[in-house]
Amino acid sequence: MQSRMPWLVVGMLSLLLSRLAGAQDYQWMEIVIEGTTVVQAWQINDIRQVAISGTTDGRSGIYQDDTFTPLPPLEGFTVGALGINNGSVITGYATDPAGIQHGFILCGSNYTLFSRPGWDNTGPRAIADSGLITGENHSMDMTRSAGFIYDPATEMFRDATPPGSTDTIVQGMNTFGRITGHGREPIPGRGRYGFVWQQGTIIEGKRELLPFLERLSIDFQARARGINDSGLVVGFTTNPDGITGDGFVGSDARGYRQLVPPGGELPGNYTICEGINNFDQVVCLVGDSAFNPQGAFIGSPPKRTRSE
Repeated sequence: MQSRMPWLVVGMLSLLLSRLAGAQDYQWMEIVIEGTTVVQAWQINDIRQVAISGTTDGRSGIYQDDTFTPLPPLEGFTVGALGINNGSVITGYATDPAGIQHGFILCGSNYTLFSRPGWDNTGPRAIADSGLITGENHSMDMTRSAGFIYDPATEMFRDATPPGSTDTIVQGMNTFGRITGHGREPIPGRGRYGFVWQQGTIIEGKRELLPFLERLSIDFQARARGINDSGLVVGFTTNPDGITGDGFVGSDARGYRQLVPPGGELPGNYTICEGINNFDQVVCLVGDSAFNPQGAFIGSPPKRTRSE
């Protein structure tokens, strides 16, 4: 029997996703915080806790089941939550009075700050159940960037920058240590590409699987964000106008499908998807052509029957 969740077949590298494909089967619940609108929503864990880095009135914290819990204050810093794992450990940025961005780990009410040596800014994006943190570094003038994996247990950073990339962000990490992100080729007209990376080289007999695995085969402007233990990746594309974008979920093996939350189908509006958990639930944000947020949403796939 044909599935009610049709997966798009990738026929060419520059495949553009149809805006309507898959729009009908995901069920969407808006993230509502009283008195404000969500500006950015990020990682979602398996108990549907969502890291909210910003709202229109400047709040940041964790949303779960219609309840928003703000981050505790950190004296001298402005803090924003981007990642939360299944142990409810939070990571994000802490900006000091000079405008320098540091990373933080929040366990309960206790903050621990960290920064990558040799870089002006350290911006964590997500935290795995292992405690490893993914993120990006950039210079103050934005001319240099790099992806990183940070191990709080050893206080060591590992670089995660694709060869030749001039603009790198890494974000998702699953239980198996595979991470997602995007890079940018210096070749004019090629632009950004999403990728999947793994920690270290895996050797099986005479076979060797290198850390840099693959580019996502959907679009030169793909930005991969979250990845779950099934290998499903969530992210978004940027259209040639540089403003509107489309959310997606999938993998090269299973194909990709469009994610269209309420309002995302309207002309000129864009969808940015940042997180996915092990129940394939996703977090997406809709905005208009003037970059005004229209709402953040948790999307759940329909339940599948035995015949599927």
